[in-house]
Amino acid sequence: MLKSIYLHDLPSLQQVCELRMLAPALETITMRGCRSLRRLPAIDAAGHLKEGHSRPIVDCEKDLWDKLEWDGLHAGHHPSFFRTRHPAYYRMKMPRGSLLR
Repeated sequence: MLKSIYLHDLPSLQQVCELRMLAPALETITMRGCRSLRRLPAIDAAGHLKEGHSRPIVDCEKDLWDKLEWDGLHAGHHPSFFRTRHPAYYRMKMPRGSLLR
């Protein structure tokens, strides 16, 4: 069973799977440099907690987390089904171009 997903430096990636992906045993999702990602796999929240699993940890930049799209509670795809962990460093968007005169 799929327990961990690691996504690094995939700036064009929009979703993990084209079809709806169900990952009931998922424990961690780590993402860095995936600025186009919009969807995470759905989990079976009721089954996940019944089997003694805790909510999966999503380790990603806060701005990425805020841009994710969700299907809702009824579809088992909601931010409340995940625990977030944001890195200690936060890469703010910097203005493009030269600031030197």
